Amino acid sequence: MKKSTFLATAGLLLTLQMGAVSANTVQDARSAIESQNYAVALDQLRPLAREGNADASNLLGQMYEQGLGVNADEEEAARLYRQGANQGHLDSITSLRALQNKAFAQEFSRLMPIAKAGNAEAQNRIGEMLEFGQGVERDKDAAYQWFQRAAEQGELSAWHNLGRSYNFGSGVEQDYAIAEEWYRKAAERGYTQSLFFLGTLYATAHGQDDSYNTDIIAYAWLKNAADLGDQTARPIADRLLLKLNEEEIETAKSLAERYKERYISQ
Repeated sequence: MKKSTFLATAGLLLTLQMGAVSANTVQDARSAIESQNYAVALDQLRPLAREGNADASNLLGQMYEQGLGVNADEEEAARLYRQGANQGHLDSITSLRALQNKAFAQEFSRLMPIAKAGNAEAQNRIGEMLEFGQGVERDKDAAYQWFQRAAEQGELSAWHNLGRSYNFGSGVEQDYAIAEEWYRKAAERGYTQSLFFLGTLYATAHGQDDSYNTDIIAYAWLKNAADLGDQTARPIADRLLLKLNEEEIETAKSLAERYKERYISQ
C-alpha cells in the first residue's frame, strides 16, 4: 500500500473512531441527565461543545435552558443552540425555534393588554407577531386589523406594514396601488424601510408612477435605501443600472437625488 493511501485510510479510521467516541460520550451524558447526575453530564458535554459537536451543544443548551445543574440562562442556551443551528443541525434548529417562540409568547401576553388599551406601538407589534406566527398561531386577517388600528393613530411602522399587507395580499386583497400609497406615506415621514419596498414594487413593474421607465424609478428608491445601509438594496440597484442606457442612467441618478432631498434630507 502506498504511504499516501495508508495515511488517508488511517486518517479516515481515526475520524470515524473519534466520531463514535463523541457519540458514545453524548449518549453517556444523556443517561447522566436522566439519572440527575448533572455534574457528570456537564463535564462530558462542555469539551465536546467547545470542539463544535452539535449534538453536545444542543444537549448542553437544554441544560442551560432548564437550569439542570447550572443556573438557568436562556441567553447561553440560545448561543449553544445557534452554534449547532449554524451547522445545519436539525435538533439545534428546533431547540432554537422553541426557545424563541417561548420568548415571543411571553412578549405577546405582555403586549396584548397594552394594545387593547390603545397603545399604537403595541398594536403594530401584535400585528407583526400574528402575521409571522411569533409565539402565537398565524392569523394574517387579525394582523391586518391590528395594523389598521395602529395606523389610524399615526404609527409609522403600521403604515409600512399596511403597505406590505396590500403589496402581498396578506390579510387583505392584493392591491399594488394602495400598497404604494402606504409606502409613500411612511417614506415621506422618514420610515426608511419603505424606500426598499417601493424600489421592489417598481423593479417588479407594479408601481403606479409612469413618468419614467419603471427601472429608473426602482433604482432611485433602491439607491437611497442602499445609501442608508440596506445591504439587500445595493446589488439590486446595481443590476438595474445594467438594464439602462447612458441617458437613462443619468436620469435614474438624478431622480435618486431628488428622492433623497424629499424623503431623507428633511
